[in-house]
Amino acid sequence: MRRLEAIAAAAFLLAGAAPAEPVVRTALGSVRGTARDGAALFSGIPYAAPPTGERRWRAPAPARPWTGIRDATAFGPDCPQPARGPVTNSQSEDCLTLNVATPDPKAKRLPVLVSIHGGAYFAGSGRELLGRGIPGIVKDGVVLVAPNYRIGRLGFFAHPALTAEAPGATANYWLMDQIAALKWVRTNIARFGGDPDNVTIIGCSAGGSSVNALMASPRTRSLFARASAHSAGGLFNANRPLALGEQQGTAFAGRVGVTGRDAAALSALRGMDVARILAGDTGAPDFGAVVDGTWLPQPLSIAFARGQIARVPLITGSTSNEASVFGLMGFDRAVLAKRFGIDLDAAAAAYGTSDEAELIRQVQTDFIFTSAAMGMTTLAARAGVPAWSYHFDYVNTARRGTVPGAAHCEDRPYWFGALQDPTPEDAAVSAVMRGYLLNYVRGGDPNGPGLPAWGRSPAGAVSPLLIRKDMAMAPGFRARQLAPWYAKWEKESGETLGIVER
Repeated sequence: MRRLEAIAAAAFLLAGAAPAEPVVRTALGSVRGTARDGAALFSGIPYAAPPTGERRWRAPAPARPWTGIRDATAFGPDCPQPARGPVTNSQSEDCLTLNVATPDPKAKRLPVLVSIHGGAYFAGSGRELLGRGIPGIVKDGVVLVAPNYRIGRLGFFAHPALTAEAPGATANYWLMDQIAALKWVRTNIARFGGDPDNVTIIGCSAGGSSVNALMASPRTRSLFARASAHSAGGLFNANRPLALGEQQGTAFAGRVGVTGRDAAALSALRGMDVARILAGDTGAPDFGAVVDGTWLPQPLSIAFARGQIARVPLITGSTSNEASVFGLMGFDRAVLAKRFGIDLDAAAAAYGTSDEAELIRQVQTDFIFTSAAMGMTTLAARAGVPAWSYHFDYVNTARRGTVPGAAHCEDRPYWFGALQDPTPEDAAVSAVMRGYLLNYVRGGDPNGPGLPAWGRSPAGAVSPLLIRKDMAMAPGFRARQLAPWYAKWEKESGETLGIVER
């Protein structure tokens, strides 16, 4: 049945039948979108009330209904974030909106893909995938949803006054927003042609880490049917205890001139100008999930290790030069030692290189990203979850030979069919990856006719799909290099991965 619906959606696209100004009635009111690239795009739809004034640093409240037809032809403002280069998108705390791209609002029960943007939890927005056009995956018959969520200090803030005000509903405002967006999808997506019982969540970097958190949160059950976490980390630096979050939040408050720990201090912080809030955090971004006891009852990797996660299919993976992102943050030998407790000299034996720059690159790539992509999949498989892992090592033809591997999240446009000016070889790789994703969102298994076999990740072993020009399974992948990071996680967590080949 779903295959027939997908064929019908494709016929709709080929016919170019999208109305110029499609209108959909949501549970809160009607929205007018626009026809774009053979699909219908609805932008800036509110899924929660503006988190402004007294609503700053509170759980999202329901959005208010409206009368008439709301214009949804332009992206809503990005959530507040530091300026980055020439990008001049409008910003506002009133940013809890989402975008929907659908091949046909009148279709029935098309698969739904909810994409959570990355940006180190301090930058980015839901317009990321849609700013340059409609991704190919939509034209294949998938409804794509891309929400904003609070980022930076406005989304990640623990403080004693907040804990006293709302015990168990503090710190993780970003996660509360994402869950509110998923609830909106559950209620409304059928009106856009989507199937509320066939929702896949996907994200890269901070978006991938969000997917891990959504898998681990008990507040998300029944909101999605499968998950895909890309360059997500998860074993290290994925979360922090509430006490540390409060300590860091109190230090932030002091930097912006608020030294109290009571309700008066919180009132002063809520009344503060957004620009001053942003100015309170300088240097490399350091935002992440907080183990608050309610939305996140335990560290993410512990939830995976104990099988206390959503019982849905999972894909995880990473790229061969994740270190590209650390160059932006200055994570050199000293920072690796101070912030992560990594003895680079001790790690060198596993890597077999005397070139310190190359050693740092590989360690930066492996210790947070590669080890987690393999380890979190193994833990999920041990819990009985159907799981697949991959390692993306394809460098596009334009940059081949000039970089040591595929950059952080470089695989993202390949999955979505959103490459800009690809060569035939690049397009061919993307076609295979897009085929995997399409099969996965339709039925929960990436395999299908004409695609290289992608075996499930077994419990107790590492066996990813190695994505290059030619794709193949890679049993025992990087066993020597990853063994120290598996051992480090086991020592620090008190849990076991159970990976035999090391």
